[in-house]
Amino acid sequence: MKAYYNENKFYNHLEEWVGAVLLAVMVVMLFVQVVMRYIFKASAAWISEYSLYMFMYFVFLACSGAFLRNDHIQIVAVIDKLPGKVKEAAHLFLYVVDFLFVTVVGYYVFLRVIDQFQMKTVSITQFPLWIMSASLFVGMGASAIRCLMNIYFIIRYEFISGREGE
Repeated sequence: MKAYYNENKFYNHLEEWVGAVLLAVMVVMLFVQVVMRYIFKASAAWISEYSLYMFMYFVFLACSGAFLRNDHIQIVAVIDKLPGKVKEAAHLFLYVVDFLFVTVVGYYVFLRVIDQFQMKTVSITQFPLWIMSASLFVGMGASAIRCLMNIYFIIRYEFISGREGE
């Protein structure tokens, strides 16, 4: 499927910018952890834990970016052989199914986050666990928005105007 989004808009690169910052901070923190372990023979458990949290946010935001660019893992052997409008209708159907999936998962994760927030559960380093679980909620929410964007673009450019995406 071709990309319909405008490459020049800032919000179409939001996941990339946040992901780049998270990845950079995570790499620096893990480098400090390695230096502390092998040179100073000391360790800071919080570095590993916070790096894990940043990695979780990084992964789920990258999932959202893959939805926008249609870069997620997919088997397209059948869909690529379909004629133009039927192919786009199949893509539309798949994005609707994806949207329903991420919405349902997001709803149940939201319930878990609320439960962890109310119970005030914390990790070993006294970091609130609801912030870790919220990474999946944020990722599913962003993925739902990106699915809706693609649904809009397919309907607008393929079924209403009948012209190629911008």
